[in-house]
Amino acid sequence: MYIISNAMKNLLRNKGRNLLIAGVTLAIIISAVVTLTISNAAAKIIDDIRLDIGSKVDISFDLFSNYGQEKPRNLSMDEYIAYSESDYLQNTIFNVSMPAWSDTLFAVDDYEKGTRTHEMEDGSGTIHFPTTSLAGNSSPDTMLEFMESDREILPGGRMYEALNECIISEEIANLNGITVGDIIQIESVFPPVKPYTLNVVGIYSDTTEEYENPMFGSLSYINRRNEIITSFDTVMAVGWEDSYGLDMNTEYYLKNPDDLPKFEAEARAKGLPSGYNVSINQDAYDKVSGPMNGLKGVANTFMRVILILGGIVLVLISYLAIKERKYEVGVLRAMGMEKSKIAFGIFSEAVMITALCLVLGLGIGSVSAQPVANNLLAGQVEAAERVAAANDTGGKFLMSGGQTQTSDNASGFKPVSDIQVNLSADVIAQIIFIALALAALSGVVGIIRITKYEPLKILRERN
Repeated sequence: MYIISNAMKNLLRNKGRNLLIAGVTLAIIISAVVTLTISNAAAKIIDDIRLDIGSKVDISFDLFSNYGQEKPRNLSMDEYIAYSESDYLQNTIFNVSMPAWSDTLFAVDDYEKGTRTHEMEDGSGTIHFPTTSLAGNSSPDTMLEFMESDREILPGGRMYEALNECIISEEIANLNGITVGDIIQIESVFPPVKPYTLNVVGIYSDTTEEYENPMFGSLSYINRRNEIITSFDTVMAVGWEDSYGLDMNTEYYLKNPDDLPKFEAEARAKGLPSGYNVSINQDAYDKVSGPMNGLKGVANTFMRVILILGGIVLVLISYLAIKERKYEVGVLRAMGMEKSKIAFGIFSEAVMITALCLVLGLGIGSVSAQPVANNLLAGQVEAAERVAAANDTGGKFLMSGGQTQTSDNASGFKPVSDIQVNLSADVIAQIIFIALALAALSGVVGIIRITKYEPLKILRERN
């Protein structure tokens, strides 16, 4: 007890030296709190992005990478379904769209309602010019436009639920005088023709861009206002033997993103042609998580620098401090106090200083972490946007389900630009460990020095 009480008195006797040690220790702890808090928050967001985007698997044929190779066969409906029956998947979302026409509906930007046709040269049948598109989705809760309120069901309507139910845009409804409960009829354009009789159960407002790709002009069937949205089962119920005439986009979601090679091997074993790629949307993942990866890297680098430089400064200060106390150590040793008790006293002083700095550092660091994170993230987002603009090549040519399209894999994805940091239990535990390490580092320097001191020699040098 005497040793501890004497250590407390020593803290007050040597204010200048102890304040310097406390200042260095406090700066290290505050920096550690800020950087660890930011790093852990960024790591959690990165993990969430990895599970969200990194678990989504696309199966498509990349015409750009396979230029000059033989065109692959179209995948059958049975193959798409077979790939979804994997133990590595937690969910599968089927999306399908097809060009359609109707001689009873006006479409936005359609300059003529009627039966404009084109006879096939090989005599296989007649193709109608498409005026609209039929889009089927197996999971309406996942449709991005409705989740982000770019599209909203108007009062009096609802989302499709049963077979042969659909929703249409407000523009088509007003153009044709359609209300909820009306029946509409459309057909596919490629032979053999597939007729659909659909019950309108909802009308939605639409603020999306009418034409996503201006290079195709103002063709009415690619106008987003002309989409007739229904369930995937409704589109497929008329009997599609293969994917010809359909634009298939099947989203497979892995239970664990690390199982991608196993899922691909299983799909190959089920007959997936070598020309098709099985991959996650790496471009989107890099774009979304880029600022967070940069923020985490900056925080970790800064923490390492602070711990290394701060530790070196703390060792030097402690070394000089114990040299100043050499006479004190000599007197205590001459009085008969054991080296271990002197060492315990010095270590107790280091622990007391560190404990006080720990309490102050946790408070100051937790308050400072959020504004520091916001400023650092703003810089990372700006840098990520500059890189994205410089690397924008306009997308790749992909073939999905036999349909050729131009696709920018990261289109529609935005870098994460918001982070909420908080002082979690994990961070507190890590900070306590760092504080104990600092106390041990400071105390050990003194303990090593006093073991080399001989009391009589110290007193003689003093005289």
